[in-house]
Order: sequence, then structure tokens, then C-alpha cells
Amino acid sequence: MKSYSYNPPKLKPSTKRIEVTDEEGNVACTFQRVYPNSVVKVCNYMFDIDWSAQVNVYSTDGHLVFQCKKTAPWLGRPEYIVQRCNTQDFFRVTYTTWQTLAPEFKITYQNQEYMLKKDMLDWAKFLQGEDVLARWKMKPTEWFKTRLEIEAASPIQEPEFFVALFQCIFYIGN
Repeated sequence: MKSYSYNPPKLKPSTKRIEVTDEEGNVACTFQRVYPNSVVKVCNYMFDIDWSAQVNVYSTDGHLVFQCKKTAPWLGRPEYIVQRCNTQDFFRVTYTTWQTLAPEFKITYQNQEYMLKKDMLDWAKFLQGEDVLARWKMKPTEWFKTRLEIEAASPIQEPEFFVALFQCIFYIGN
């Protein structure tokens, strides 16, 4: 199992670039929130409305690796797209339950399906069937220090993917 940790920005609207470190303290990647324009950014700061959210994750050499974008239609549930930038492959993320405290999501990529489940006050788990492939947890008691664990059996080993996914859905959220 690989473990990573980071301290997210103290304010959700922040665009500060954050480092993600591995078990040895080496920087594995960086990420930051990105706004499509200044109007969206101002509205987010003033009214705390997250109808548009995007998290970009960069490799250690500064290249964009993954993006997670939230799209909110006028009616209905928001959807998320996680895109691998070098191949333009994307993972589509949709709600399966509409619970605020313990939501569940279905992730589809080509012919594969994954589930993303958040237990209240516990880990958010990335599953394939009943197998936990990765988990993410933010600890409010430690200034929101965040921990990411990726199992060796996971077909997706890039921490950049999981940082983009979990940060956009569970930190920025609705």
C-alpha cells in the first residue's frame, strides 16, 4: 500500500498550489483549484456557491496530469469528470445516492465501473465490487490534514487521479 498526505488550503475558494507528499516526505504531485473566469471566482468568494469547480493536479515537473471538473446543470444533480490530460481519457462520476453526509458515486471508465462511498466521520473508499482500492480521509482535529492510501491491487496507481477526484468531490463538494 502507498500512502500520501497533504494539508489542503484553509479556505475552499483558495487557488493556492498544494504539495502532496509520500511516506518518505518526497513531493509526489501538486494540485490547485482553478476557476474558469473571475466572475465565478468572485461569486464563489462572496456567496459560497460552488456551481463550477475544477481541481488541476500537476506532476513533480509541473505538467498537468489530471483535471477534475464539476458540472452543475440548472436542474438535476451535478456530475464530475476526471480527465487524464495526456491521453484525453476521462472518468465519469455520477451520484447514486443524494445523501449529503454519506454520499455514494458511480465512476465509469471505458467498460469498468467503480464505486465511491463516504462513510460519515470515516474514510471515503474507492471500490471495485467489494474490494477497497483506495481510501481518503481528512482529519479536522489535525487542521484538516488529509491522508490518501492506494492499495497495491488497484488498477489505478496514480496519486494524481485520486487527489483530483477526492479533493474536488469531498473538499469542494456541492
